Amino acid sequence: MTVTKSGPLGGVGALPDLTGGSIPAHIHDLLEEAIITGVLAPGTRMRADLLAAEYGVSRIPVREALRSLHEAGWVDIRPRYGVYVRDRSIQELRELVATRAVIEASIAGWAAQHRSTDDLARLGELALSGRRVAGTADARQLSRLISEFWAVLRQAAGNQVMAAVSVDLEKRARFYLSAVPAGSGMHWPSALDRLVLFLTRGDVESAAAEARSYITATGATMGRLLTARDRS
Repeated sequence: MTVTKSGPLGGVGALPDLTGGSIPAHIHDLLEEAIITGVLAPGTRMRADLLAAEYGVSRIPVREALRSLHEAGWVDIRPRYGVYVRDRSIQELRELVATRAVIEASIAGWAAQHRSTDDLARLGELALSGRRVAGTADARQLSRLISEFWAVLRQAAGNQVMAAVSVDLEKRARFYLSAVPAGSGMHWPSALDRLVLFLTRGDVESAAAEARSYITATGATMGRLLTARDRS
């Protein structure tokens, strides 16, 4: 059974049946996703009492979740003032893009070497879906398609250590991407098409270069839009 709460924070998620599970971990995951997607905007105060009421639990697991979110870098704990969703930073975005470009290029190169027929088929399907959704205002669908594409690419690469780093970096990127309008920088469908082509050919260098270019271009678009928004 899933219990959905719609309380002071507008309903940031739902707690599933937690038999044998960890309540703090589930609350962490739900709040993390709400922060990443912008449901909980930077500067939002995270009050343990309101969140406990939202989820129908005591304050103890909520406080544990807030501490783990702080350790993961998603919230700031301000003594005597409370817990707040962290702000975005142009400098961090630049560092994130630079780091992610290196990691995703390496993953694409590995994938070009190790991809299976099934991997290529799924990546092709996702790229096709991307072309169909391109230009729409469906930000959630766009985000889902891109995330799934990179998840399949990580699987194709077959490097679990690099995949774990990539997953964390993608979360950070989504946190920034949620602040810009859907459809901005719509170069990505053609970029994914080219990447699938290079993967199919087993062209390691071109696949890595395309992934690096995609991440860099997307980061530049996000940077411009965030800078313009902050100045307005």
